[in-house]
Amino acid sequence: MRKGLAAQVPLFIKLRSRPKGTTMKRLFATVSCLVLAAPAPAQVQPDSWNAEKCSRYSVAWAQMTAGDMRGISTQFLKDHAAFLASGCLQGRVCPVSEAEYRLADTLALMAVAEGMAGSFLPFSCAESE
Repeated sequence: MRKGLAAQVPLFIKLRSRPKGTTMKRLFATVSCLVLAAPAPAQVQPDSWNAEKCSRYSVAWAQMTAGDMRGISTQFLKDHAAFLASGCLQGRVCPVSEAEYRLADTLALMAVAEGMAGSFLPFSCAESE
């Protein structure tokens, strides 16, 4: 006599044949789910990544401001210098003129191309709370 759960399952269910490849499909589906559900390993520590982002951004800033600065206000430059001096951690730079908007847009594109999120950028005209 069979015991436990095996005794409750009819023998014909156990013996029925499976379509070809079913076991491999189930195995593949299970492995895929496990791989996709696994947390991704951290590639860079947050502090070192912030320093790397600031370094990349500083290079982009130097490249973009090496030429003609017509239309860029001293306030914009001063606020941006404060952002860089903080290690790119604090600061708000408000573009006002067309030239400042072009510069901010170009820096934003360069930052995203270098793998930085848009939230890293200092460009904001929101009032302080």
